[in-house]
Amino acid sequence: MNEGNLWDWLRDVVLPLGHYSRIESPDTAPGFPDVHFQVTKGSTDTSGTLELKATDRILRVPFPDEGKGLHTSQMKWIRNNINAGGIVWIIAETPGVIYIIHGKDVEKFNGAGHQELINMSWNTMSRDNPKGAASLLDIALRVPSNFRLFAEYYP
Repeated sequence: MNEGNLWDWLRDVVLPLGHYSRIESPDTAPGFPDVHFQVTKGSTDTSGTLELKATDRILRVPFPDEGKGLHTSQMKWIRNNINAGGIVWIIAETPGVIYIIHGKDVEKFNGAGHQELINMSWNTMSRDNPKGAASLLDIALRVPSNFRLFAEYYP
């Protein structure tokens, strides 16, 4: 299980129609997420980024620190982008579950246990249910940056 396999599954199976650019280059801005996306909802375009994380660790804390989770530069970029009204989703896979986490929770990601990841997730998905995963990502990626999707999720 790695980010490349997660990206292949997302791209080939579940992402909604749109334009996606996988970015893996040290030449981009430090911390820039793995995927830039643009999707259309009616006549409105929505664009944002996806930060991918994957681990085969079944330990209680799957992304314990900067070495296994988000790097300091990634957290800074995500925080700055969210503060400027951008859209960032963290798509994190552990054995059996894929978490869809809004970038506003970037500070809580490293060191979180499975229950904490579930609590901060907008939703979770599974490779065993690609249709359900496709529906969830279709909803998440089409939400404009400042639109409040669920009042209880955005206190």
